[in-house]
Amino acid sequence: MNLACVFKFSVKPTVLKKPVPVSKKNRMLEQVRIMEQDMAAMEQQLRLLNVQVRLDSGGGGSSSSSSGYDSDSSSSAGTSIGEGYYTECSERSHEHGVSAKRVKYKDTSPSPSTCTALTRTNVNNSGWNLKVSQDSKGIRFQTSIKSIADVAVFLTETLRYFTSSPNRTPNYHADRSRQTLAVTNKMLQVEYVLHSFFQKKHKPKLIAPCSSPICDSMTRAFIKRQLLQTYFTCHGTCTPILPSPYFIPYFQSQPNCMLSSAAAAFVAYSQCRHVDQYTFPVTRESIAESFRQEAKELLEDVLFEEEPSVITAASLMLLSQCALITLQNMEARLYMNLAWRMVVQLKDKYIHLVQPLTTRTIATTEICMAEAWRRLFYAVRYLELNLYMIYDGLADFSSIMFDSGIGYPTVLASEYPNKEVSGAILVFSHVVRLHNCQMSPNSDALKYQLFAGNLESISILDIESLENQLISFWKTLPAQFRLSDSPLEYLQTDRIQQCENPHAIYLNQLYYAYWLALETRLMRSPASTDLKSANMERFDGDRALLIVSVCCDAISKIFHVLYCRLPCTVELHWLLIASDAMAMLKDAANPHIKSRAQKNLRVTLRVLKDRVRHVNQDEANEDYNLLKSMLPASASETSMSTSTSSGSLAGSEADSTHTDDDPISDTRPPAAYFGELKKTMNTFFSGTEQPPPPST
Repeated sequence: MNLACVFKFSVKPTVLKKPVPVSKKNRMLEQVRIMEQDMAAMEQQLRLLNVQVRLDSGGGGSSSSSSGYDSDSSSSAGTSIGEGYYTECSERSHEHGVSAKRVKYKDTSPSPSTCTALTRTNVNNSGWNLKVSQDSKGIRFQTSIKSIADVAVFLTETLRYFTSSPNRTPNYHADRSRQTLAVTNKMLQVEYVLHSFFQKKHKPKLIAPCSSPICDSMTRAFIKRQLLQTYFTCHGTCTPILPSPYFIPYFQSQPNCMLSSAAAAFVAYSQCRHVDQYTFPVTRESIAESFRQEAKELLEDVLFEEEPSVITAASLMLLSQCALITLQNMEARLYMNLAWRMVVQLKDKYIHLVQPLTTRTIATTEICMAEAWRRLFYAVRYLELNLYMIYDGLADFSSIMFDSGIGYPTVLASEYPNKEVSGAILVFSHVVRLHNCQMSPNSDALKYQLFAGNLESISILDIESLENQLISFWKTLPAQFRLSDSPLEYLQTDRIQQCENPHAIYLNQLYYAYWLALETRLMRSPASTDLKSANMERFDGDRALLIVSVCCDAISKIFHVLYCRLPCTVELHWLLIASDAMAMLKDAANPHIKSRAQKNLRVTLRVLKDRVRHVNQDEANEDYNLLKSMLPASASETSMSTSTSSGSLAGSEADSTHTDDDPISDTRPPAAYFGELKKTMNTFFSGTEQPPPPST
């Protein structure tokens, strides 16, 4: 019999898989997150059931296993819980980092005010028991323990019941330390520009100081007194390093000392709007350079001949800041490093005085110098750290970031009666905490490496840690210093205006600036996502973009109000960084973020216009035309006013912002830093879309 051999061969057709939409992926991730929460809640419930079963078996002498997970014990436990009195208790699982579901368990106490009741009676009738209950006043312990031996027995028997961590790592547990986020923006474009200013090693050409025929000794003395008075009423309140009750009489008795010349030079070189105009041929920059040279000559006489002192260290810091404004970066780096070494060397001299110092301590000369040293220590360390990172380009911060153990700035007894001065010092103490809250070897090195543009990626756990430090800082602020009810939210303009302490507004500007600097490194391109699937509980670029939008809105309103109340504290570099971020957001795919960014950008540029304005009105208009290139072309001047639910910024801009006719505003010093910044603005604002590559 011949059978035909038939072979059947079939080929499965190639089917192209449809791409999974991003929204479905996000929904799946959300479902996985919910499953993790459910599993955490189930494990917590099982632990509570295990406690109940063990207690029942111990009290009734049951022969069931202590684990209590066999079918009979589990069934009986479930029945007893179903028939008992129910309460709800919400806990947070620290192991998984997620919120657990509400867990129900039996309350062995008949009192309805009790949330948890665990009773342990010794089967041998040792005569002690413990009852843990909760009422309106908190947790209550009721026990008949009478000896240390009873305590030891109790701990031995019950310690395992209160272990919060599971015996195993769940297979669904996600280790955030191994999850990373790509750094999308190592630095914003304007940050590259600002860093390039302070990385240059050449010496710019300086204007010659005024000679004696142009500026006689009486004129110089009069101008110096005015500049020193301006220092204590303006910059000296924002950064109150020198206690005014001591140093104002000190400068009056020694008007030609090194520190007075350095302070006068710094005020004249800065963009302080309260400096009086001078009669030709004396100019603001020439008189500033004259005082700077005078301070340098006095410094050379004492630097290597006298012992380190607070006066010398403060003079070095002020001269370094003058050199930064004139872009003499090598000189600025040298002076700041000398100041840092000096304040560290003075620690042994003053630490025993500042540690027990309080507002009630009598403000003797020694106490005033000790407190001035502490404030100077933090100011110099902040500047040294930034120059170390920007100018030196180094990443090992161990020589700067260490626990000083000197406490934070304190209001002296002689400063306390002046409410304005004492309020400014209280805010300065929190500013120091904000700069210092991340001063730990690991998190701080990571933060500054991220800000310096040295990282390609960063773990989610590290990002969460940096954010939690900012949130913890906000929670420790006094209520009168807060501008919102939560650490991160859209601000209301009227609430900012109602803040009694204007320096607290400056503190909040720094707080949101830190958030902005952190999240701009991680945000997605605003034009590439509509944020419909964004989730604040999921760390990714969309979440960072949302936070950047909140920060830009908050910082724009803060700039507007702060410029009306303390115009000299509105720092130009933060204005530019915020404007750069807003310029990116104005092209966002999300219409709400785009509209809000356009409004915020217009308000911020109005403040920036006045900050970069020169004495020459034509140059001022030219500068503003460069800034307007960042604005949306279709938006009109009147339609871009920023409004809130309770008020509008547009209504107050014309009245509160300094106008072109303001005589105080016509005293801008043409220092090298501001001149270089103006030259670079045209290039920067004409190409805001793509940041330049980092300089090597």
